[in-house]
Amino acid sequence: MDEKQTSSNDSIPFSRKAKSKSSQKKTKTDSKFGKTVDEDVILNLPAGFKYKVPGRRQRVLIGSIVIGLNVILVISVLLYFYNPSFQDFIYNVGRN
Repeated sequence: MDEKQTSSNDSIPFSRKAKSKSSQKKTKTDSKFGKTVDEDVILNLPAGFKYKVPGRRQRVLIGSIVIGLNVILVISVLLYFYNPSFQDFIYNVGRN
């Protein structure tokens, strides 16, 4: 009774399971028209343009850019409030 049934996927580490499942193409069938629809496509425009879900690399790149710009903004605001010469520089740049 204490025997566990193991499938062939149980011997694969978790990271490999996730890779093998995510690498498969996700499709489903549209019930109205009977066509297969790719789940990765978010927006299907006429003229053959399809907007797909961004990949992992693209998400990491865009996230890094956003976080980097936010850090630069916070540092510049702190410099503006705590460094009078930087405050004068910003003030004079706006006047010229």
